[in-house]
Amino acid sequence: MTCKKLSLDWVQLADLPDAEGYAGSYAGVSNGALIVTGGANFPEKPLWEGGPKRWTDRVFVMPAGSDNWVESTPLPKPLGYGATATLPQGVMLIGGSNANGAVADCYLLTWDGSSVHCKELSPLPTTLTGHAATVMGGKVYVQGGSVAPGEQDAESRMWVYDPAAETWTEGPVMPARGRFLQQMATVGDSIYVLGGIGLKDGEDGRKVRDMLTEAWSYSEAAGWQQLPELPHFCAAGPTPAPVINGRIYLLGGDDATVKGFTPQNHPGFHNFTLCYCLKCGEWKDAGEMAVARAVLPCAEWNGLAVIVNGEQRPGKRSNQVWGAKLA
Repeated sequence: MTCKKLSLDWVQLADLPDAEGYAGSYAGVSNGALIVTGGANFPEKPLWEGGPKRWTDRVFVMPAGSDNWVESTPLPKPLGYGATATLPQGVMLIGGSNANGAVADCYLLTWDGSSVHCKELSPLPTTLTGHAATVMGGKVYVQGGSVAPGEQDAESRMWVYDPAAETWTEGPVMPARGRFLQQMATVGDSIYVLGGIGLKDGEDGRKVRDMLTEAWSYSEAAGWQQLPELPHFCAAGPTPAPVINGRIYLLGGDDATVKGFTPQNHPGFHNFTLCYCLKCGEWKDAGEMAVARAVLPCAEWNGLAVIVNGEQRPGKRSNQVWGAKLA
């Protein structure tokens, strides 16, 4: 089968009103407004000059019908590197980390037309950072991640949040290695877990990264099913991954091809895209995207799959916001 046009059309939105921008932010939609919050950057001096990482509690909103950002009431604490789920009730922030370590905290953000309200939700059953989430059948599915920062543990477990009951339950464990910084998506009655980073033993006894090309789907009817592997590594791409014209798109991220560089002279991440055709059951090259980014969220808003800020290269953020047309 020959797929129709695979490349995406991109438009640039207003820059987030922070000169440095953030990696590891949360992004979602409430009452027609795009909400972006959290993440971390190096505002004092660059990473390679010893600058400290700073997490943020700032909340930015682009209301429906607007093309500019407004700032709203900050989060209860600085957070980043968690997962986001857009629900009818609002934008759910799930776990993450800050300067004190990983957290289990969950919050619901809602926009009332003039400000953002933050409600504390039932926390995750464990601390998690670097995990991913997606929504299926009104419930939130959270998979993978690490229980502590530092990339020395990786989870295979899945947690399911029921907004109606405000409770977490443990779902079926993925029958594969633990992973973090993977991408997730939902199509119909199935969720997808794509790529990410596993861990293996290093020479000094500490765990080191092992980039993954695995792709999995899960449904209540079929359980976990392994899919064709990605053509190349993909981790830390925008997630939840957008689904456009029956294809799941993996946008940029880290493909592990750039090695042996320090953060100071790193040439930057790649801007290639992959898509998984659900009808074909095959991975396709979907061409280049507008920018190269990693460690960032994606939210469907105003006919766009919006990607917010992210890393251009290790330690260097961007404050740009881009959207790929959904149709």
